[in-house]
Amino acid sequence: MKKILLTLILIILNCKENFDAKYLNLELENISAKKEKLKDYRGKIIFLDFWASWCEPCKKSVPKIDKIREATKDIKIEFLGINTDSSKTLEEIKEVSKEFQIKYKSLLDPKLELVHELNVEGQPAFLVFDKYGKEKYRQYGIISTDIPKILKIIRDLEKD
Repeated sequence: MKKILLTLILIILNCKENFDAKYLNLELENISAKKEKLKDYRGKIIFLDFWASWCEPCKKSVPKIDKIREATKDIKIEFLGINTDSSKTLEEIKEVSKEFQIKYKSLLDPKLELVHELNVEGQPAFLVFDKYGKEKYRQYGIISTDIPKILKIIRDLEKD
C-alpha cells in the first residue's frame, strides 16, 4: 500500500499539468484594455513576440511570424505580442501595431514585469511555451531561414 501511495505522489508531483510559474499569473492588459494572464492559454502552445514601437527589427519580423502563424493554423497555438513601450499611449500602440501589420493580439508590459520574469534580454524576442506553460524555445531576431526550425519545434510540442 505504501508503494502505491508513494508512486501516486511521485506521479502527481511530476505531472506536467501541475506546472505553475509566476510569469503565468502576471496580469497584463491587452490592446482592448482587458486583463489577461498567460495561464489563460493553458492547453495551447504559446508563441510570444516581444516588440516595441521604436524597434525596426521587430517590424521586419512580423511577416516571418505571419508565415509561422499561417503554417500552424491547424493546431492549438496562440500567438501573442508583448508590447514593451512605457511612454506610448494605448492609441499610439494600436497605431504602431497597425503600421507593423501585426495580426495577432498584443498584451502590454510597460513596467517590463513579464520581460524581467522571463529574463528577456533584447528585442525582437520570440519565446515558445508548451501546453502547460513551460518555456521550450527562445530566439532573438528572426530571418526567413529560421522558419522551418521554429515550425519543427512547434510541431514537436504539438505531439507532447
